[in-house]
Amino acid sequence: MTDEEVLIDAPLVPDPDADKEMGPGDAEAIADEELKGSRFLLVRRAVEAIDISGTPGGAIKFACTFHAAPGTRFVEARLALRLTEPPGVNIHDLAPREVRENEPVRFKLDEKGKLSLGYAKVGAEFGQESGSSKEYAVYHCAVKGSGENTMLARWDFVENPHKQDGLGHEQVLALTIPATGRVAGSISVSARLVRPGLKGTWDAIREMVVGEEERNYPVAFTIPPKTRSGFLSWL
Repeated sequence: MTDEEVLIDAPLVPDPDADKEMGPGDAEAIADEELKGSRFLLVRRAVEAIDISGTPGGAIKFACTFHAAPGTRFVEARLALRLTEPPGVNIHDLAPREVRENEPVRFKLDEKGKLSLGYAKVGAEFGQESGSSKEYAVYHCAVKGSGENTMLARWDFVENPHKQDGLGHEQVLALTIPATGRVAGSISVSARLVRPGLKGTWDAIREMVVGEEERNYPVAFTIPPKTRSGFLSWL
């Protein structure tokens, strides 16, 4: 299924715990009125049944976006997905684990449900393949993921320290899970927002989260029964 579904569209708000911990030597905090417009968006792009070494399972593709308030930028962020349903379910594999910036990549899936990234050949594969603009993802910042064979997937996003132009927009993520039917869990998100100062310095910062009191945002999706064999069309 490639019909998209919005899983989270919520404001990023100041982390009250971080505000309490700020000392007199820390950078100035961005004022509350300057934070308006900071949001987090998580979209389920596609989900499809697969075989994982003979076990029914699914592959899921997400896209997340960190929207910064005007005049600010996000310099780092973390997204964590903890699976809770069905009981005992673990993440079989995830991607990206580590990816280079500004190079088109395509998700690949093998018969064991393992994910990898293939880099496009500039001027050949990426430029000539039909529909390549939709099939390839380009990451504007450094991304690292972990969580294979656990119930917790985690991705960290960090801006390029030389360009200092934030995290960019959409970040594409993928999981394989050895389960079908309803899969549920919770998402936690944290991010550092900065207001640029002179010569690349930070004039002010603020630690942001999704959900001021309840830090874990519930999400759920359904992996359909297997209907065909082969690799996913969206990978």
